[in-house]
Amino acid sequence: MASLIEELQRDALNPNVRVADLLRKAKTIAVKLDLPELEKWVENELNGYRSADVPDYRILEGHVRGLNPHRGWIPVLFKSNAREQAFTKRHIRTMVAEMESLTANSGGGELTILLSAEEKRALRRRSGLNFDFAIFVPSSALIGILDAIRNALLDWSLKLEKLGVRGDGMSFSPDEREKAREAQVIYNIGSIGTLTGNIGSGSGSFTVEGNIINPDSKSLILDLVDRIRSSEAQLGLNAESAKNLNQALDGLQSEVTSREPSSGRVKEFLASIRSIAEGVAGNFFTQGILYELSKLTPH
Repeated sequence: MASLIEELQRDALNPNVRVADLLRKAKTIAVKLDLPELEKWVENELNGYRSADVPDYRILEGHVRGLNPHRGWIPVLFKSNAREQAFTKRHIRTMVAEMESLTANSGGGELTILLSAEEKRALRRRSGLNFDFAIFVPSSALIGILDAIRNALLDWSLKLEKLGVRGDGMSFSPDEREKAREAQVIYNIGSIGTLTGNIGSGSGSFTVEGNIINPDSKSLILDLVDRIRSSEAQLGLNAESAKNLNQALDGLQSEVTSREPSSGRVKEFLASIRSIAEGVAGNFFTQGILYELSKLTPH
């Protein structure tokens, strides 16, 4: 008979097992090993963060759009990143099961987050437009959270096994309960990365518009280039795609750091990188790349 630790590992490796089910098994293990802080973290993930502070990995940034009666949903442009973040940064409090349902029904597109009445009034006042407003978030952002939780549960179970905490069926010995406290780190995940940073991290959504690449945009684009390079080995690209990706990254880096960068050229390189990433969109790391690119070149 497999132990709970082995079952958790097996289920974490099976993409058909829901994250909510993994968390319930982790809760059973946490209770039996007497890990109250881990149990609390699991409860928050299962039931939603109703009053508890939302962890960093559940803070996402989307795109604000207004519903034009003639043109449909159109982007809302802000004068500063700070002002934009006041509206676009969202604390995702919903339970894991609901996130799984949302992503399953999204068709790989975007999810809509409704704004409060007060936020809508503020946007109408500032824009002078009597539109309805909402925030749009790529479904890949929620998928990233779910996959990261799955990976964290797998890593935790492997750490327990390495420490000699395997269990006997549904039971653990007093010695195993003592050892398990050394591995009690999962509830303090802190930041789960899509690439090497936090999901939705950075100084805010921005776009490359017109003929001007401002200093903030330069910095964020170069940061994205570095993060893609550091994750390239995990993207699973064939030789030709890897070559094309590196050419696009080299061209983008060269253009952005030139004396007079061309917005058009920057967009072309970003589009090439997006196309390559979309070719392996099932990969967890490419989901992070596509999310970051969606903030640069929304479409």
